[in-house]
Amino acid sequence: MTISLTFREFLEQYQESEEDSLHFDASDRLDITQQHNGKIGQAWRRSIQLREGILLLVCGAQHCDRLLVNRTEYKQELQWHFFLSGKQLNTYSSSYKQTSLSLGGGRYIFTGSGVEDRLLYDCSDTELFLEVEIILQPEVLRSFIGDSSGELPKSFNPLVGASDHNCYKRVGETTPIVNAILHQIIQCPYQGLTKRMYLEGKATELMALMLEEEAAVQQGDFKAALLQPDQLDRVYYAKEILLEKLNNPPSLMELARQVGMCDYNLKRGFKEIFGTTVFGYLRDRRLEKAQQLLLEQKMTVALVARAVGYDSPTSFTTAFKRKFGVNPKAYQISARK
Repeated sequence: MTISLTFREFLEQYQESEEDSLHFDASDRLDITQQHNGKIGQAWRRSIQLREGILLLVCGAQHCDRLLVNRTEYKQELQWHFFLSGKQLNTYSSSYKQTSLSLGGGRYIFTGSGVEDRLLYDCSDTELFLEVEIILQPEVLRSFIGDSSGELPKSFNPLVGASDHNCYKRVGETTPIVNAILHQIIQCPYQGLTKRMYLEGKATELMALMLEEEAAVQQGDFKAALLQPDQLDRVYYAKEILLEKLNNPPSLMELARQVGMCDYNLKRGFKEIFGTTVFGYLRDRRLEKAQQLLLEQKMTVALVARAVGYDSPTSFTTAFKRKFGVNPKAYQISARK
């Protein structure tokens, strides 16, 4: 079954929570939690007005069916959407073109200010959906990076569209640093003034990293993808397969077959998007998973090595030390202190 809603109908699904368990900071009137438990499944939305012109949102949902949300003729400010889990297809339509962007865990989309004719959100996945969103007014961007008269550097002009200008859009992969900040935002342990200062600092740090990347893109220092959109989606699908099968991944040829690409384009895609080889990406994710398992203190080093796909504990130790500068046993012991 498919549930189709307008954007207004979608927002009306949420009501301000009356349950204390969902009030992350009930004493802060600018920290608002809304929830829904009904037609579209279970969902919650937390919006925090950090200061005038900067809004932070954390949204989670467990949809019961495929959800289509249709939004038409709307104006928006600069926005970053960081997806931690779940899948979503955004289709932007105008009188002269249509663009579909595949989004999900580990990816983000940045949109500049301006207007859109139509946007269709297709949430066909029923797994847990979690995202962090930052909405920034153009005036605040000018106060951050503009000159004394508020003029932006030329490389940032495309980000701030005119009132009749379709929004600039770019999809990217979140880095480990960005992922760490996102989890710090979600797991913020503070309340009151300390919370607001902490979250504003984290949001500002995220924006600084993203604007630095955007500057590199606009100046041509950040290599643009040479693959077609459908090929890019296949590369991201290959990434998901690797993440699901860290301990027993398919061969390069088998992985290419599963996603419907030749091995050459798959290797080129990994290099363009992730800046490394297929094997290099797999190795890094294995070692990051091993790091997490070692921190949990539930497994020996040998069991951790096997859990992430290393047949030889010696090979695992060598790879771990090369990446993190310490052998896994010493890392596990230091984590206990």
